[in-house]
Amino acid sequence: MEEFNKDYETFIFDFEKAEQEQLEYLRLYRQMTQSQEECVKNQKHLSYLFKRIRKDQKSLEETNLNDEEKKILTEKKASIDQYTSKLAEMRRELPIRENGFYLSTILGSNLNISLLNPDERYKYKKEYESFKLSVTFVILAVFILAYILPPFRIIDAICNFLLVWYYCTLTIRESILRLNGSRIKGWWVLHHYISCVLCGVTLTWRDGECYDQIRHAFQGYCSYRLFDIYLHKDCSREWQVMVLAIMFAIIFIGNSVTLG
Repeated sequence: MEEFNKDYETFIFDFEKAEQEQLEYLRLYRQMTQSQEECVKNQKHLSYLFKRIRKDQKSLEETNLNDEEKKILTEKKASIDQYTSKLAEMRRELPIRENGFYLSTILGSNLNISLLNPDERYKYKKEYESFKLSVTFVILAVFILAYILPPFRIIDAICNFLLVWYYCTLTIRESILRLNGSRIKGWWVLHHYISCVLCGVTLTWRDGECYDQIRHAFQGYCSYRLFDIYLHKDCSREWQVMVLAIMFAIIFIGNSVTLG
């Protein structure tokens, strides 16, 4: 009984301490939220003033200024450029107010996807790269298995479903990274959107002679073969042939331009 009473008293003491710390945490959190709101308002105000200054600057550049005025304007312009980068850095450390159409549709507009410090952004980017590498190995293993085994449409469907999930996930993660300042090239984002649709279209393609002819082809050759079988084979009734031909052509051209 003595040990029970001792443990009980310890629990009550620790609970009251934890409760006080929880209340302090909530107080600081509310205070931080209010500070964030004030900082966001300041950003909006500064952005408004910045636009006005830029507009006035352009107007002054079109007028006849004397040498002294031109010198002052040049100095002010250099100063404005410095403040531009500072404002951008300050903005990255504040919560993102607009998730964009794509993320708002998928995740909702009220979800906070802000990565407020460089460490968080780096960790998320690192996790994104790790995800790509890990899933790529899994997809590669599944495709090798599908290639080794006799051609079953169900295995191909699993492969394409896996690719649809993979590319959809990539587009979500990339959208979050881009909103948080990551400089992912626009082509790769578009590439993944197209690939997602492409795999989805392939997933709907029924098994048959036309599907079998394109099963082992890739990108440029794949696009050529799809156009070829659309024009010369009895495949014009299968809409997937033309859609996939166009998408493979876009991906082939985009990759060639971006990597070239």
